[in-house]
Amino acid sequence: MSKNNRSLKNKIKIKLKPLRPFYIKHFRPKLYKKSKKLYKTDTNIDYKTIEQKLVICEKDHIDYINFNKELSVSSPNSKKTFIWFVPNWSNVWGGGHYTLFRFANHFSKHDVENIIFIYNHTKKTNIEAEDELKVALKDSNLKVITNIDDLKECDAAFATTWQSAYYVRNFANAKKKFYFMQDYESQFYAYGTQSMQANNSYTFGFIGVTGGTWLKEIYESYGGKAQNYIFSSDKNIFYPLNEDGKIKNKISKLFFYGRPSTERRCYELGMSSLEAISNKYPELEIAIAGLDLKEKPKFKATLLGNLSLKETGDLYRTCDAGIAFSATNLSYLPVELMASGCPVITNKGPQTEWYCNKNNSIIVDPVTSSVLDGFDRLYNSYDLRQNLVKEGLIKSKQTSWENEMEKIYKYIEENLKT
Repeated sequence: MSKNNRSLKNKIKIKLKPLRPFYIKHFRPKLYKKSKKLYKTDTNIDYKTIEQKLVICEKDHIDYINFNKELSVSSPNSKKTFIWFVPNWSNVWGGGHYTLFRFANHFSKHDVENIIFIYNHTKKTNIEAEDELKVALKDSNLKVITNIDDLKECDAAFATTWQSAYYVRNFANAKKKFYFMQDYESQFYAYGTQSMQANNSYTFGFIGVTGGTWLKEIYESYGGKAQNYIFSSDKNIFYPLNEDGKIKNKISKLFFYGRPSTERRCYELGMSSLEAISNKYPELEIAIAGLDLKEKPKFKATLLGNLSLKETGDLYRTCDAGIAFSATNLSYLPVELMASGCPVITNKGPQTEWYCNKNNSIIVDPVTSSVLDGFDRLYNSYDLRQNLVKEGLIKSKQTSWENEMEKIYKYIEENLKT
């Protein structure tokens, strides 16, 4: 092994050493496997290449993107074209991806060509990606491209993440540019390069489309304008066990949305709270879904891993209470739990209380004792549970995805005309 390679290997070991304990091993398995390969490889490997690949794998900062190719121009009589700049996905059912896909597919019903451009590295072919979309959306009319050279002139370009906004910013072949904002992504990071670049993306002057009123206020605080949609649920998947919403006499099963790799879902708070609840109510059945847990809980629980939408609806109807936390914008879980007739426990804050309130949810402080107290209140009061379910069902019936998507389409059309 050359001296330079040996030196690089030692540098990489130092960089990877803090990443190899429990957290990376269990919550970032792909990176862990890469680091394991590095340690077990033979002396012929080019360690510089591995270092570069690892840096690319973890790179979250970005620069302004230049488009040097002259793009194809649509003929005057062709239908409208919308291009969505979307990151690669591992799970087509993932909340953020599935939402933007269903919006794009709804827009296609207005004789608009909707193109999903996967802007970051993917091994999927265009056809493979389109086939995945057809699994999630049976009537999918979405076209996928993975090569930046295949982009063309469009009526509307949509940024869907802060990274994609840097692509859209310099994309000169869109008549109008929109920001489909589903979360306050700068809060995904400690204050530093990534958070500053995410916040910077909100100043690009795109027309905002936001998930909920909290994000609308945030986007407009950066000087832009936005229209929000209200979260809804699929009524054929999420519905109560009893049509009138009548609940069981006693809580016997508690659900928790556990995603250890997603900090904003407050996994540690949830597990600590469940342990306290389990100690006080040992007969209680606890079900955890979201992701596979790599470490067994300290309490008895049923671990269900990642479920399809239909499976989650079936699960919620068997539960008597559900816990779902959101440190940034509200997840869909409280909305879908309410629609399924299941009382909700969630954390306080403007990011959740634009939808959840004291009439339809138990709102708690982000500490174990407060969560336990909230569960105590539910467990000991049939009337409280029944009233929360009643209000939750009323709330969920006020909106539908079809109405919300149509509202946003009209908003986009209005902006394309100006």
